[in-house]
Amino acid sequence: MTHFGLICPASTGHLNTMLPLGKELQKRGHRVTFIGALDAKPKILAAELEFRAIGEVEFPSGAIAQSLTDLGKLSGFAATKYTINLLKDSAVVMLRDAPKAIKEAGVEALLIDQVSPGGAAIAESLDIPFITVCSAVVLNRDTSVPPHFTNWGYNSAWWARLRNQAGYELLNPLLSL
Repeated sequence: MTHFGLICPASTGHLNTMLPLGKELQKRGHRVTFIGALDAKPKILAAELEFRAIGEVEFPSGAIAQSLTDLGKLSGFAATKYTINLLKDSAVVMLRDAPKAIKEAGVEALLIDQVSPGGAAIAESLDIPFITVCSAVVLNRDTSVPPHFTNWGYNSAWWARLRNQAGYELLNPLLSL
């Protein structure tokens, strides 16, 4: 059987997508190890999966919960920028620590959340297969749907699609920070 590694943010919405996948793989006889921040550890162990901590200095217990509390006080572009910076910090830790943790654990394939920056690059650098798990559909740009950082109502008119496209274009400078 295969030893799968799970990589995703230590927040409920992402864990609620990834953990059932891990449990199903485990039920089918595979070994499953979560690689991530300490804040995920209680949920991972409660799901009876293996856990490997990374970024313990940058993300000690409680750090992710605090950052989500801080994010909850923001809205619009400020919230988007805060999230992008948090993802960048996570990427630095992931790229630095995850390859070693994956090798030491003997992980053979990865399931990587779409908002886990660097996950695919890590899998490719270790020459192991990976699957991208999309649990943040708000990131999948579709001009028929208003951007998540707006309060625009849904409208299928041509001008609404153009407005939505312009809104998505406003994200590009933030993504290059």
